[in-house]
Amino acid sequence: MCTLNGFNTTTQDVDDKYSWINDMIVARQKLVVLFMELSNVSSDENINEDELNTYSNMYTKFREHLIDYLSHGHFNLYPKIIELMEKAEQHSISIANKVLPKIEETTQKIMDITDKYENSDKLLNIQILKQDLNVICKSLNTRFRFEDRLIIGLRLINSIVSLKNKDN
Repeated sequence: MCTLNGFNTTTQDVDDKYSWINDMIVARQKLVVLFMELSNVSSDENINEDELNTYSNMYTKFREHLIDYLSHGHFNLYPKIIELMEKAEQHSISIANKVLPKIEETTQKIMDITDKYENSDKLLNIQILKQDLNVICKSLNTRFRFEDRLIIGLRLINSIVSLKNKDN
């Protein structure tokens, strides 16, 4: 089973202007914890109905948080990042133009899987879900790394602009 790692899960020392970065990291931390809880459940074929219901409830909670995380990024955070980059430097938009399509690819992969379970009251096959969670895990690893690149790019560009403004 895939593990979620290799990206920032530590809140940062940021001023109020960038407090949303820490909000995103806290949401990411919760998502990682929920994923780890799902990953630790046995995929034994002899799982009883109570265990399956418990697992189904865990997946539903994870899925809801996952969709909230994806939506918040696309509709709140990424537009904010792009706006800040546009104000900072023209060449900074190229960072967003390279990274955002890759993030969009991860969203599509994840949504294709979560949509599969949308109308299901309970899970029927843990082995198939475990395979799907593996794909979600790989997509999240990619997504988180690209989100981190956006944030690093934004902070570097804003540092350069701040230096330029001090020099003027």
